[in-house]
Amino acid sequence: MSSEKPRRRSDLLEKPLGDETLLYDADGGMIHVLNATAQAIWSLCDGEHTPAEITQVLASRFDLNDQPIDLAGDVQETLTIFSRKGLLDP
Repeated sequence: MSSEKPRRRSDLLEKPLGDETLLYDADGGMIHVLNATAQAIWSLCDGEHTPAEITQVLASRFDLNDQPIDLAGDVQETLTIFSRKGLLDP
């Protein structure tokens, strides 16, 4: 995975399901379920945003600029999980 600007794999099938999104990896025969927060991060994994930019967009989108949470850490952890599960381009 390019940690500079993560890009989601284009061969995964996405299906919205209520507040969640299902990702189907036909090659690996795996289904992954993303909650709303993971989906927001996933949508920004377009090869155009750095993790810091993803964090900034989410902070603005969800009005979290003044919240006492480690949003940058949460974004990085989610990106690490995406990478570990093979959901991002190498």
